[in-house]
Amino acid sequence: MALGDLVDFANGKPHPASDGIAYLTYGANGVIGASDHCNAEGRTSVIGRVGSYCGAVHYSPDRCWVTDNAIIATAREGVNPRYVYYLLKRLDLNRFRIGSGQPLLTQGILRRLTVRRVARDEQDSAVAVLGALDDKIAANGRVATLADDLVRARYEELTAGATTSIRIDQLGSPVRSTVAAKRIRPDENYIALEHMPKRHLWLASWTGASAVTSPKRRFQPGDVLFGRLRPYFHKVGLAFVGGVASTDILVVRPERETHRGWLLAALSSDDVVAHASAVGDGTRMPRAKWPDLAAYEVPWTGDGDARRFDEFVRPLARRVEAAVHENRTLADLRDTLLPTLIP
Repeated sequence: MALGDLVDFANGKPHPASDGIAYLTYGANGVIGASDHCNAEGRTSVIGRVGSYCGAVHYSPDRCWVTDNAIIATAREGVNPRYVYYLLKRLDLNRFRIGSGQPLLTQGILRRLTVRRVARDEQDSAVAVLGALDDKIAANGRVATLADDLVRARYEELTAGATTSIRIDQLGSPVRSTVAAKRIRPDENYIALEHMPKRHLWLASWTGASAVTSPKRRFQPGDVLFGRLRPYFHKVGLAFVGGVASTDILVVRPERETHRGWLLAALSSDDVVAHASAVGDGTRMPRAKWPDLAAYEVPWTGDGDARRFDEFVRPLARRVEAAVHENRTLADLRDTLLPTLIP
């Protein structure tokens, strides 16, 4: 049957001028902000319409705003909305794009795709399995977000009354050496800027280094990675694995184990990111350098507070790390089951 017999499609609209917090805003590759307005109902799939994320599929359980870079996909009556999401994922929509310079996916292309007719009870059974895995992944993501909020709140509480300061290079030092591409194993972990979430303390994404063709910097578990290219994107986080990182990322290693938590919170603070953004070289693509960060002074309340703060951060980081590894296992299982449950 035609996909258009199961799903209604509509283009999103430009992002409203007035931002808010009531509804999430989706672009071509997922959530990009929030708004006081919505143009899509809950249980909607969002498809990247244009650009490098053309064909990417995301699911919104709640009402949301979808920008004109994406297409709203709404299940027709009698069709499980979440089944539509998994079906669209299964179709690998990027392969149906048109255009070369600016890839594009249209409603007409989507409507004409043919899919297998599946009874509602089969749809519900598939969603019960795949949805349970994604629900657990989402729950683990909320654990990470809560841990992030707790660390930031505790750091702000401790530093609110600080009367002294400390240079960042007294808390950590950069890993300066690079490794040639030919010395990087294909199975090593690789982190680039696109793997680093905005304003999130934990680095949950990485890929294999098989496609690496240029020198990179090695990092270890427990290092803090700071996105130096366009630092205003606020990409700073703690590495849970070892591997190699893009040279657009500064790798900072704590001077003392007990300073790791303070270093992480300080480097990811709004003040430090704003400073790095202000002094970075270049206008269109500014880059922060280590000397710009090294001499910057952050609030300091003494070694005792730093040690106790690290003792506070450490178990939260371990819990998030466990959730990150569990999510990768769950996602692999979901992706393995998807072609079987959605043939």
